[in-house]
Amino acid sequence: MKLLLSLAWLLFAVTPLYSQSETLLLASSNYYPHYAEDLPKQGAVSELVRQAFILQGIDIEIAFMPFARAYRESLQANYIGLIAAWYDDERAQHFYYSQPLYANHIVFFKRKGMQIQYSDYADIARQRLRLALVQGYLQPPGLVESTPNMVSVALDEQAFQMLARSRVDLVPADKLNGLYLLQHKLPQYADTLDWLTPALELRPMYLLLSKRDPRSEQLMQQFNQGLAELRQSGQYQRILHALLPQHSEP
Repeated sequence: MKLLLSLAWLLFAVTPLYSQSETLLLASSNYYPHYAEDLPKQGAVSELVRQAFILQGIDIEIAFMPFARAYRESLQANYIGLIAAWYDDERAQHFYYSQPLYANHIVFFKRKGMQIQYSDYADIARQRLRLALVQGYLQPPGLVESTPNMVSVALDEQAFQMLARSRVDLVPADKLNGLYLLQHKLPQYADTLDWLTPALELRPMYLLLSKRDPRSEQLMQQFNQGLAELRQSGQYQRILHALLPQHSEP
């Protein structure tokens, strides 16, 4: 009996945490043009993640849903992680972060013709400017703390619709995200909105894997190795130029 128990323990000890015959299940929102269910290859970010894992002999499947739900489901390890998210200290307590994928250029979108000037975020609150913020998204440091007049929405499209209809005055968003939505999802508003310069910040995106899943630490190491190989081979740049409109290297 002791011999059988020892053999059983030995088999358990040498069994890898991840079987390469399995498929990783990842959650994601639609974040155009970076990743979305109806984009070619599900977008540049999805393809980067997919190809980096493929180089390690690992397949993935992506389930798309609103960001707040995708984050919650990944936090609970119902999915092993999120295709992409921004860095936050609180999130890092629950997730392993990959090496950066590439950066979003965050700007304020507004209606054309609106003359908006501000010295800081508190100035936005003093002017009673109304903001539409997507639930679950991290906002530029100090923006929410300035307690502006905020409206919470579930989807990026809703924020831009509210802006075009004068229900809010500003939408903080990735520049490419806003341009894509106006060109492809909300063309009736494309000539009515623009953005303020300079950008509020450059914010890198990362793959997140849940710390509740015992496979995640090892898988993140494999992913980072695959991502490095994509960069070294030139496939990284080819994916971005093929799938990301108006791309310029951050």
